[in-house]
Amino acid sequence: MIRLRRPAVAAVGGLVLAAAVALPLWTLAAGTTSHATTDIISPATPPAVTPTTSAQTASPASTDAGAVFLPGPIIKQDLALDCESAALEVALAVQHIEVPQDQIYASLPQDARPPELGSNGLPARWGDPFKTFVGDVNGYEPDFTGYGVYYPPIVAAANRYGANADGHTGWTIAEIVAQLRLGNSVVVWLTSDFKAHVPRYWTAWDGARIPWAVGEHAVPVIGYDPVRDTITFVDVLYGIERTMTTQAFAEAMTTFDGMGVAVSSAS
Repeated sequence: MIRLRRPAVAAVGGLVLAAAVALPLWTLAAGTTSHATTDIISPATPPAVTPTTSAQTASPASTDAGAVFLPGPIIKQDLALDCESAALEVALAVQHIEVPQDQIYASLPQDARPPELGSNGLPARWGDPFKTFVGDVNGYEPDFTGYGVYYPPIVAAANRYGANADGHTGWTIAEIVAQLRLGNSVVVWLTSDFKAHVPRYWTAWDGARIPWAVGEHAVPVIGYDPVRDTITFVDVLYGIERTMTTQAFAEAMTTFDGMGVAVSSAS
């Protein structure tokens, strides 16, 4: 997951907002801004992404209206591209399993080899994030010096530390909400601008076809409000809590085909 080098900050309506400056990085990677995107923020509608800061979410709560919010630390990722370990730290903490993100990262299989770039300047061959963390964790995605990891190694890490993890693609909002009602956070893959993008593909060293997008990001979902029709999650890039409409979140999930990991207690 990409860490932005100079995040812009603006005060809006009494909230301090980290500006969505990830979008120019799509231009760096693709040479175009023709990717399909969701209309998360438009002049005619209020922002669908609402960040708030907190040391920890509220105590476990379900309201009469059916809203559910899980307790979990609001943390920031320590390493430039290691959102996945930070997201898993939150999801494990919801289950009262305390494992620091640096320990999680150290437990992941890693492939630090640089990519082979094609004639278009984009990765033609690189590692397999379904098997290992790809690239330098302190690298920079638009420079293709580092990337990230997908769900299978995160499932293995969660299980290793005493949880029961269910990872796959194809997650829906309804399935995520069902997990929240069971008391389980779900780590979901999307991009750091929280929009839908058409993924590109490189070929792994073993020949597998790998979907990728600059700005790859993983976040732990911790809340749902059916009245407001919103999903709440921890954005570990900035160490803040964000809330999006379920429609916008569902569209953002399409970039990585609904990739996610539900983390539950093993007992």
